[in-house]
Amino acid sequence: MKPITPPELAALIDVSERQRAGDWSLRAALCRYAQPQPVRVSALLDLVRRIESALGDHLPVIKKRGDDVWAAHLAGVVTANADIAPILPLLGLLTVIDALGDTIAGWAVARDGERPDAAVDAAIETLTRSADEIGLPLQERPGPPRGRG
Repeated sequence: MKPITPPELAALIDVSERQRAGDWSLRAALCRYAQPQPVRVSALLDLVRRIESALGDHLPVIKKRGDDVWAAHLAGVVTANADIAPILPLLGLLTVIDALGDTIAGWAVARDGERPDAAVDAAIETLTRSADEIGLPLQERPGPPRGRG
């Protein structure tokens, strides 16, 4: 299977699992942050799942044309290319999550000073509005297991 190139694009797509400050991934840091803030973490993870699900539909194009996708993302312009255009708003959302991931991982390492509540709230608001604007479907959460009858 062909890896995603350039490496910067691969790192952005792996936003929730790649290592950050103190070798914390975003998901690991969110586990620590969830202890005092479970509602915020749940809302953020719902958004991450929405974005990752939508991005999964575009992985073949990303793997085939990653350099073109990354160049369009860096240029910040909407492309007329029908394969690349729907990917760009998703990368914009991942950029917001990526910056927040660095903030939360930094907090998880040091845990001194204020928690990043304001940054998390601002990111959730921005991501929710943007995800709704581009029509990302909500992710259905499975219910509890059914009892044996």
